[in-house]
Amino acid sequence: MARGIVVAVVMVVAIMLYSVFDCAARPRDRIAALPKWGWILVILLLPVIGAALWFLVGRRRADGGFGGGRKATGPSAPDDDPDFLQRIADDVEQQQRRERRERGEFD
Repeated sequence: MARGIVVAVVMVVAIMLYSVFDCAARPRDRIAALPKWGWILVILLLPVIGAALWFLVGRRRADGGFGGGRKATGPSAPDDDPDFLQRIADDVEQQQRRERRERGEFD
């Protein structure tokens, strides 16, 4: 029985510490609803409930997830990036010119 209580207390402290450090290290634009200091107070004053609220409500994902409003910027894959595709097209064109030059055909 006592061992179970010790394990539970250690788990609550670990979750609380992780939540506080996660909140403190997170950029302000990725925190929803309250300022950083407000979330840290909630986590410290209500250990289990505060940590649960932090993970469910306070954290904003980089892709604009919960509490978002921000959209992910930039291409999501290389083939969605017009600059990348242009570089590939330029490389192919340059290779074709090189091959024509080697065969004796000139531009």
